[in-house]
Amino acid sequence: MTPSRWRLALGLSPTPRPGLVLLLFGMALGPLGLGILSRHVLASLDPIVSVGLATLGVLIGLDLGFHPRREGRLLLAATLEAGITTIVVGAGFLIIHAWSRTTEATPWLFALMLGICASPSSTSADAFMEPGSSRAARAGDLDDVLPIVVGLLALAWQREGSIAAGAWLAAQAAAIAIAIAAATWLLVTGTTAEGEPRVFAVGGLLLLGGAAAHLSLSALFAGLVAGAFWRAMAPSALEGITGDIRYVQHPLVVLLLVVAGARLDFSRDLVWLVVAYVVLRLAGKVVGGWLAGRVAARDLPRDLGFHLASPGVVGIAFALNVLQASSRADTATTVFAIVLAGSMGSELLSLVALRRRARA
Repeated sequence: MTPSRWRLALGLSPTPRPGLVLLLFGMALGPLGLGILSRHVLASLDPIVSVGLATLGVLIGLDLGFHPRREGRLLLAATLEAGITTIVVGAGFLIIHAWSRTTEATPWLFALMLGICASPSSTSADAFMEPGSSRAARAGDLDDVLPIVVGLLALAWQREGSIAAGAWLAAQAAAIAIAIAAATWLLVTGTTAEGEPRVFAVGGLLLLGGAAAHLSLSALFAGLVAGAFWRAMAPSALEGITGDIRYVQHPLVVLLLVVAGARLDFSRDLVWLVVAYVVLRLAGKVVGGWLAGRVAARDLPRDLGFHLASPGVVGIAFALNVLQASSRADTATTVFAIVLAGSMGSELLSLVALRRRARA
């Protein structure tokens, strides 16, 4: 499978018109619209959403298989870019909090969550019309890893109240994900009956999502660990596992976007925060992309950051995970609203930038 087709199969390509339409469709069906997807209905969909988040994480983990000599520096560049974006957005919102009159009890957590949601990006290989386009697109895939890992630590820290206890809980979550992945691998590779491998693979996804929801932690991380485990331990069965997971991938991604749109609770007071999120995210991408090209991978395009303006689905997915797992409802609702509206704005901005680039 070619890199571009693989990325499209993962559902990690940019979410332009189809994704925006699904988000708007969800908003129309949600409590702020027709009310078909009421708050009670949305709450009942939480278990399925957790499975969708785990599935997205699995697909990212399955894509992590790379040769260190060939892509090690590219992973370093993507991690650096994502880290810079997280810092820029987080620091920006801490400054905004200091200047405003808000009474947010944990501004550092609020800023960190926004920075994590802003750092994932999605690129299309067809959007680059210069040498190194495939490596740039690959960098856009690999910058999902850092925010997922840091996101788990942030959620664990929030739940436990201390760094040490949060780290221990995160380690337990990783161990549980590995155990589920190992059991699923043994079942999938140990059967020859037609249809059974798909049942076991889907069952593994259900366990991953359910375990993360029970612990109030990141289902994205649980899926990432499981996907990476399957990539490393089951190369012979990888195609079958990937095919089985792709069987449910697209319906679940659609469900995630529709539910995300329906759960949006937006007010006029958040407009200027959304604008700040879009501006800070673009600034972080530009600075991070420039530093990544100078420090880690010099063959990346100089204007990499502009091509990373598209947020894709991972940032929205983590914001939805925060909304599910956070014990601070007000903070989680505000983070989710800013990220969802800001992702839509960033997507539109990236489309405009790419059209102007194509005309030039």
